[in-house]
Amino acid sequence: MDKIETMREPRAAEQGESVAPAPGLRAWASDAAPILVVIAATIYLVGFSFVRQNWSTLLIFVPVFIVAAFLGRLRSFAVTWVPLAVFLDAFARLRGLAVNTGIPIHHTAVLEVERHLFFGAVPTVWLQNRLTIPKHYRWYDYAATALHWSHFVMPITILFILWLKFPAFFRRYLIAFIVLTTLVLDIYFLFPAAPPWMAAREGYLPHLARPMVDVAVQVNRNLFGNVYATIGASNDVAAMPSLHASYPFLACVMFWPVSRKLGLLGLFYFLLMSLALVYLAEHYVIEILAAMVCVLISARIAYAIDRRMAPLPGQRPAREPARVTHRADTPIPVHAP
Repeated sequence: MDKIETMREPRAAEQGESVAPAPGLRAWASDAAPILVVIAATIYLVGFSFVRQNWSTLLIFVPVFIVAAFLGRLRSFAVTWVPLAVFLDAFARLRGLAVNTGIPIHHTAVLEVERHLFFGAVPTVWLQNRLTIPKHYRWYDYAATALHWSHFVMPITILFILWLKFPAFFRRYLIAFIVLTTLVLDIYFLFPAAPPWMAAREGYLPHLARPMVDVAVQVNRNLFGNVYATIGASNDVAAMPSLHASYPFLACVMFWPVSRKLGLLGLFYFLLMSLALVYLAEHYVIEILAAMVCVLISARIAYAIDRRMAPLPGQRPAREPARVTHRADTPIPVHAP
């Protein structure tokens, strides 16, 4: 269990003040606080899940709670995963409301930028003209769909592993995750944009397939609807920037300074996800580029916030570049030209 250190206070007798509460009561309050927080959050999450028939947050909340209880880390669970579960629950609801702001949906703005970026071509149309076969699904259709759906599992899996093994890095990553998600949500409210498949349906692009839905229906006719009902309120125009591309690129950016291998793995995942999103007609390339900008901003903010927070127990200070120093009595070697 994580330990919370408190600063020592002057004795009440020396300061002429009233006697402090009994240590037993203070210890009981300290131990009971995380349990009370967990109970309150559970009531909130379970209540709203039954009302809205949305179980996505509980699917995250319950397994992590079981692990935390087994490891004796309820205090850490209370101050990290409980707020995160409430945050994700609020995000799911607000994302569904972003479509009701009254701001007109941008059908052509993103499309025109895409065409300028690729000299009149649209990558989604180019890919589907060469790869898509109507009513026939190949291995890459299933692979692209699996990559798309990994968005709902991989970010939380990364956070969970970091929470178990690397608490200092977990805090920095969690801050970046929350800042990024909030930034993207704000843009969804301000700039509702039609994805490629919707633009094609409205006549702004040639006919485009939506392989993700077709594959899901082929695997299980009710799969697509059930999964998205579980995730929460859908918003078809929450496309700019791409949150599906944001989280893989966040992994690349955050892991790169501490592990080149993990950073490259995150980059590879990001590139595969981006290709899948464009092929599936779920996002334009420009929306993926916008996601990259949001990630860089969020990571910079997260690093700034993390530096101003108190270091965690056992956390090492940030490494600085090695400096070459010489003692005063040691001659500095001079190389002949």
